[in-house]
Amino acid sequence: MMKKGFSYKVSDEDLKKWISLPPEHKLEWLEEINRFLYHFAPEKSRKIMTKFRRGEI
Repeated sequence: MMKKGFSYKVSDEDLKKWISLPPEHKLEWLEEINRFLYHFAPEKSRKIMTKFRRGEI
């Protein structure tokens, strides 16, 4: 039987680099990722995300 899901490992070096970044840089990265995900999400998912952001659900 195939295992479902995924795993992700971060090296100590990469974690230290991320920790050293200024908060503004981390927030910019997060906004870029959110725009990317929204752009490629199915229409149904985008509608749910929009309702969630508006506090409708």
